[in-house]
Amino acid sequence: MPKSNVIYVVDAEGKPLLPTCGARARILLKKGKAKVYSVVPFTICLTRIVENPVGEFKIGIDDGAKEAGISVGYEDKVVFAGNIKLRQDVHRKMLQRAQYRRTRRSKNLRHRKSRFLNRGKKGWLPPTIKQKKESIIRVINDLKKRLNITECIVEQGQFDTSSMSKGYKLTGKEYQVSEYESNNWRQKVLWWDNYICQHCGLKDNLQAHHIKPKAKGGSNIVSNGITLCSSCHKALHDGKWILDRKVKSFKYPAHLQQGKWYLFNKLKELFDSVNICFGWMTAKKRRELKLEKDHYHDASAMIGANMYLCIPYSNILPRRTKVWESNPTKTCEERNGFKHWDIIKAKHRRLGYVIGSVRSLKKSCITLRTKNDDNFPVRYNNSNLLWRPSGVVYC
Repeated sequence: MPKSNVIYVVDAEGKPLLPTCGARARILLKKGKAKVYSVVPFTICLTRIVENPVGEFKIGIDDGAKEAGISVGYEDKVVFAGNIKLRQDVHRKMLQRAQYRRTRRSKNLRHRKSRFLNRGKKGWLPPTIKQKKESIIRVINDLKKRLNITECIVEQGQFDTSSMSKGYKLTGKEYQVSEYESNNWRQKVLWWDNYICQHCGLKDNLQAHHIKPKAKGGSNIVSNGITLCSSCHKALHDGKWILDRKVKSFKYPAHLQQGKWYLFNKLKELFDSVNICFGWMTAKKRRELKLEKDHYHDASAMIGANMYLCIPYSNILPRRTKVWESNPTKTCEERNGFKHWDIIKAKHRRLGYVIGSVRSLKKSCITLRTKNDDNFPVRYNNSNLLWRPSGVVYC
């Protein structure tokens, strides 16, 4: 958890006011004119009502597939910045749930009736993509409780996957040229590699090998195949040599393309003014402001601010709204006064003090989500509770 010079302020009715500095916040707390609203990010609540609050802020959103950058500021000053960590395990968990349901149906146990024709409706978005956009909206709604945000700028990605797969910019009829000939996958891969083993150069007993196995998420696209002779193919599966070729994946660009308008429409419901920018515009502005490449720096460049009054949060984690109460792998909900997602400060013999969010409560230690480690172990007797977040975790 970073230490910030910006203290957020709300009045007695919960209306967001202009942020203040740490010295003034200490005076207000000491005189009893304010009380602590939240510890992370540190927010105070005045004991009086402010009739006409002033101050309007602009928010920039750098949408992404794994992380999303967010920055709030006015003029050239940034009062909040950070990176939102987006979940990557939804697809795996949905497949697991489907397997559980099929098992219960086959054993004639109590089960949910199978569904069909429940996809492709107008406005429907795959859950793996929808949850990422909803996570961004949850963080924005949480920030609106502390800052009067009236304007939004969001970056929308534009990707030419055909040129990306080729490795150079295509023009004209090059988009219409087929990458392969033949009908089945094996013949397409062999034709792509000119019917030559890519390891030893032989032209006999050729076979097609999946570079990324289908069991690990690979597909039957031609770029995921490589031509090998039977002996090289067997030696590869026996571990006698290692294939160093990697498959070009366009999964994340597809996620951004598919969910960008869903996010835009959700933002239109929150703000009266929502503007769109593109990657080349953000990059040009970031270089003009002399900012390094990062998601929250891109978001700051969108709003034209480069003077940071706060230290950015490296991990913003929206907590899961649905809890699996009978989860067999997480039987411990509380141990020694600590719970999952708690923000704690722990003393480490080598690194000094470490601040992070609780990931797991083991018998001998706690593991934390920190800036540099997602599974950092600390002792119970060296840890102190700072804050117990309810919705969004800032660390």
